[in-house]
Amino acid sequence: MNHSNPFTYGNPITDAARFIGRARQIEQVFSRLRNVEFESSSLVGERRVGKTSLLYHLADAAVQRAHGLDPARYHFLYVDLALVDATTTPARLWQYLLGRLETSLPARAFEELDRTALDNFALAEFFDRLGAQGQYVVLLLDEFENVTRNANFGPDFFYGLRSLAIHHKLALLTSSRRELIELTHSDEIRSSPFFNIFANINVRLFSPDEARALIANALADDEIAFSASETDALLDYAGAHPYFMQVACHFLYAAYAQRHSDAAREMFWRGEFRKQAAPHLAEYWRHSDDKEKIVLAALALAETPRGAAQGEWDLSALRALLARSERVLAHLDKRGLVRRLQERYALFSAFWREWIVNALPEQTFELDTGGTIPFVQALQTALAQPELTESFAETELPAGLSPRELEVLQLVASGLSDAQVARKLVLSPRTVSTHLQSIYNKLGVNSRVAATRFALEHRLVKNPPKK
Repeated sequence: MNHSNPFTYGNPITDAARFIGRARQIEQVFSRLRNVEFESSSLVGERRVGKTSLLYHLADAAVQRAHGLDPARYHFLYVDLALVDATTTPARLWQYLLGRLETSLPARAFEELDRTALDNFALAEFFDRLGAQGQYVVLLLDEFENVTRNANFGPDFFYGLRSLAIHHKLALLTSSRRELIELTHSDEIRSSPFFNIFANINVRLFSPDEARALIANALADDEIAFSASETDALLDYAGAHPYFMQVACHFLYAAYAQRHSDAAREMFWRGEFRKQAAPHLAEYWRHSDDKEKIVLAALALAETPRGAAQGEWDLSALRALLARSERVLAHLDKRGLVRRLQERYALFSAFWREWIVNALPEQTFELDTGGTIPFVQALQTALAQPELTESFAETELPAGLSPRELEVLQLVASGLSDAQVARKLVLSPRTVSTHLQSIYNKLGVNSRVAATRFALEHRLVKNPPKK
C-alpha cells in the first residue's frame, strides 16, 4: 500500500489545518492589529524555527476571521524579501508591493496613484484613500534583514515607512533572525525611531505539548502510528524544534511505510535525520559568537554521559562555568538553541549535544589580540581561571547594548547631562545624542527617566542619581 508522508520539512506549512501551536504569538499579533493604533510587530527567531510558517498562518483568511478581523477589509500580503539584492531600490520594492496588492484591493484604490513618482507623499495619500474606503493593509515582510542591511535603503526610507505605519493605517509584520536594530547597515539607521513602532515577538522552540500535538495531528487519520517509546525517542533526539521534528518524523514514517523491522526503523530514521540536521546545526554554531560557543560546549560536555569520549572533563568545573553564564544562557534560550528546565538549562536536543562534542576538536577560538587557538584550549583556560569566566559572562549585556552604549547609559543614569557625558567620554554631544537614541530603541523606552530606571533595575549602576 502506498502512503503519503504527512511530515514535510523542505517548505513552510501553508495549510492552516496542519499548523500547530504558537497561540500566544498569534494572539499578540492580532491584539496589536485590533487596537485603535493598528500596531506593527516583529517576529524574531532562528532559521528553520517556523517564522515563515507562522506568517503564512497569519495570512490565512479563516485565521484572521477567527481573531476578529474581516478579510474583506484587512488585506494581508506575504512577501519574501529574499528577493531583495544589492540592486534593489526602495522605489522598485514599492512597485513590487503595490503590484501584488492589486490582486486583492479594489481597483478604485489605484486610480489616483502615479507609479512613476512613488515618494512618501504619494504613498501616504494612497494609504489614506484606502483607510477612507475602510480598507487596511498588513505587509508580512519575511527576511526583513535583507532590507535593513541593504545600503540602498537609507534613513529616509525608514523614516517614511515609520510615518506610513503610524499615521496612515499601514501595519508591518516583519520576520528576522535577530532583532531588527541589530541588523542595520549604519549607526544612523540604528538610531532611527523606526524600530520603536515594533513589539518584538520571539519565535522559539515548541512546548512539549505542542511537539506532541504536531505528531498526533499529522497521524490523526493515518493507519500508521508511532509507539510511545518512538515518540519519546524522537523528542529526545530531535528536540521540540519544528523543523528537526518534521525531519525525524518524516523518516520514521518512511521506515514504517517501507515495512522495516523495529530495530531497522530506528537505525534508518536516526541515520537519515543526522544527514539532514547536521548542516543546519553547523549553521547555528557558525552564527554563535565565541562566548556562546564556550557555553554551548560546556553544556554539551556536562550533559555527556560519564565514561564517554569526553569523560576527562571536570564536571564540577563545567557546572561552575555554566552557573556564571546566566546571561549567555538566557540569550541562547531566546535563540532556541537551549531550553530552560526547572533549575537549569539544557541543549534543545540530544543530537545537538552529540554534534557539538564531535565538532570540538576541529574548532578554533578567536583571540582579542588577533589570531586563533584550538577551541578546546580556550575552554580549558576558561575552566581553569574562574575570574576570567566571571568577566566573560558579564560581557553579555542586556537588551543588546554595546559596551560604549553601556558607558553612556551608566553616566546618564548617574545624573550627568549630555554635555557632561560628552566631556567624560571625549565625544561630541551629537554622538552622545545618537548613542542615547539607540539606547532608547534597544530598551524600548523614550526618556532619560525610563532609561535610568532600567539601569537601576538591572544593577548597571550602583547608586541612583542625586536629586
